Parts: sequence; C-alpha cells; structure tokens
Amino acid sequence: MKLYKYKHPEEPIYYFQTNHQIEIPEDFNLKDFRAMWVSNVLNIDLPTVEDIDNYQIKVIEMLETCISYNINAIFFQVRTTNDAFYESKLNPYSRYLTGKEGKKPPFDVLKWIIEETKKRKIEFHAWCNPYRVSMKSSMTKDEYLKDCDDLNFAKKHPELTVLDKNGQIILNPAKKEVKQFIIDSMVELAKNYDVDGIHFDDYFYPYAGLDENNNDFADFAVRTNHSHTLGDFRRQNVSEVIHGVHEALKHLNPKIRFGVSPFGIWKNKTNDPKGSNTDPRCSESYDNQYADAYLWVKKGYVDYIVPQIYWEFGHPIAPFADILDWWVNLLKGSHVDLYIGHGAYRLGNEGEFENIFEITNQLKYANQYPEVNGNVFFTYKTFINQDQSKMGMKEVKKLLTRRVIDEKN
Repeated sequence: MKLYKYKHPEEPIYYFQTNHQIEIPEDFNLKDFRAMWVSNVLNIDLPTVEDIDNYQIKVIEMLETCISYNINAIFFQVRTTNDAFYESKLNPYSRYLTGKEGKKPPFDVLKWIIEETKKRKIEFHAWCNPYRVSMKSSMTKDEYLKDCDDLNFAKKHPELTVLDKNGQIILNPAKKEVKQFIIDSMVELAKNYDVDGIHFDDYFYPYAGLDENNNDFADFAVRTNHSHTLGDFRRQNVSEVIHGVHEALKHLNPKIRFGVSPFGIWKNKTNDPKGSNTDPRCSESYDNQYADAYLWVKKGYVDYIVPQIYWEFGHPIAPFADILDWWVNLLKGSHVDLYIGHGAYRLGNEGEFENIFEITNQLKYANQYPEVNGNVFFTYKTFINQDQSKMGMKEVKKLLTRRVIDEKN
C-alpha cells in the first residue's frame, strides 16, 4: 500500500528529501518480543500503594491488559528519581510508590508484581532512570534534598549532583562515585529480584542542558584525556556507565539482559555521513544527551536497543521510515536485538496521528525487516484510555492478536 497524507490523501508521503514514495506491506510479521512501558514517575500509569487493595487491582488489570493485547513483556519503572520501588540498602522507597520517600510499603510490592507477571508468562524488565534526582520543582536544590529521605544518595552527597537549566537535580555523570553507585544499584536490584532485564530510558545528560553555574565544567578541566572536547568527555562518562552495568550484570547472571531506549535520532547525516536521513534541525542524542548509541551497539555494550521513534511517517523533519531504516542498517550483522519504540500515546493528536492506522502502519513497516526483533509501546495508560487514542489502539489490538485469533479458529 502506497502511503498518502491523512488530511490530504492526494499527497504522497515520500522518504525524506526524495521522490520515493513509502509503501506499507499488506502482511504483518508478528515479532517474538512485544512490550509496553509502565511509567511510575508522577504516578502516570499506576497509583501509590496508600490504598493497597486498589493498587493490587490496578496491577492485575495492567497484566490482564497485556494478555488481551498479546503483549509478553513489560518495562516496569522501578527507579524514577534516585529512589526504589523495591527493598534496597542503597536507595529509599519512592514517593511514587508509598506517597512519601523512604516510607516502607506494607509488603515487598515488587516481588509480588514480578510473581504475578511471571504467572502470566510475561517478561519483567526493571526500568531505571540512572541519573535523575528530582522532577521540576519550585524548591531550591538545598530545600529539595533536605526533604529527601536520609538514604538518598544525592542527599548524602550533594557535592555529587548538578542542575539542569530548569533547576532539576541530577547525579553528576562525571563523578566516579556516581558511576559506581549506579552500577552497584543495578547489581543489587538484579541480585535480589527475579528480573529478566534491566532497562535504561533516554535520560542521560539532561535535555534542557546543564545549569551555567552548577555543572561538570570543573570535572572537565581536570580530565585525564586532554584531547577530549566537552562532548567527548560527557559521552565517555555515559558510555562508561553503560559498559560497566552490562559487564557487572553479565558477571552476576549472564541470562539477565540489559538494554537502553535512546532518543530516536543519533546524528543527522548532514553533520555525520553515518547519521540518519533527517533534517539538520533535528535534535541529536549524540550531542544533547551525550548518548552514543552507535558505539554501544558496535561495541556490544547492550543486549538490546529500543530507539524511541515517536514521530509519524509524514513528519516534516524527522520522518518515521527514514529513522527506522537507519536503525535497521546499524543493527545488521549485530548480536544486539533491535526493538522499536512506538509513540502510541500520540494517537489522535492533530496531524498524521489522527489516522487511526498510523501505529499499525508503523508496525507493518518496521516488522518487514528481519533486523527488527520486537515492538515496545509508550505507555500503558494509552492501552486503557477512553480518549482520542482509543480507536487507534483498537487497530493495534486487532493486529497484535490476529495470529492468536486465527490459531483459536
């Protein structure tokens, strides 16, 4: 099927800056890995356990929703803001779990969730944000840290934190103590809980950039490799953590998989011939979050990669197909699995996402490639919302469950 713009069906959708029209395969290849993100920061997808009966009902509803959509893995957020949704000697219980940071839940909630997940033959990947300490807040850094639990690493070591330009606190990626703390936290989690994987999202150096006065410039000034630019220095800091976590997990248990979900655009080909066919105005994770996913794949620092390709086919500067094709080419001949991150939450938004088939078209297009091993959807709430995304998700459900229905018949 040749692709045309939703609101202007006479206008073809081409690959970026070409006259080659995009075609969507009629057939759909269902991949072995089908997952959703379950976002706990700000209680986006689940409530706190202050009403534990209600919480357990919501978790079971979430898992049953997975089954109804033929989803067989979840990326469940267990570290949101330098905290824990599990029993830890290194991190306090999360305010998004119990209502107050450091407050103990009535029982080991994560252990129970994992057990319920495994009962349904669904993989459990523990989603962790490695650096973030706070969300946007009217508090100063000192006020916020004072309000944190005493176990919070950032409260114990405020000298190891920096600020972004919006005043959010993050652990300073340049500090060796921070790198080791992140690795230790991942090992503790993997050692104590029956997780199938550890998962990092796209937040490394902050999207907003670092504060002019509270940053890593002093660390850069005393770097060991003086040939490194500030960008080189920051990318090395992040890559050391990615490599270190991977090595530590493999040493602990080779079966535990480690993956990252970077911003969908590594670099643009205008800035680097190895980059994607996207507009040079596009943001690049290489120079903004200092996340060198290209390196991580080539060096085998991850077991899987989940690029967040949250744009539509007809996007004017960051079209889905061109970005998808770039990742497919990167992963050719690699031992790293490629899962595609789909922005299902955008269904119903003005523009191409008003097309209820936008995500199903993405699934058909992506899954025609043998290099694509699976699909991941952001976020769980989208699966149950009765809003503008409902009709699009109904089509996703039909597509993902088609084989199951056929087999039953």
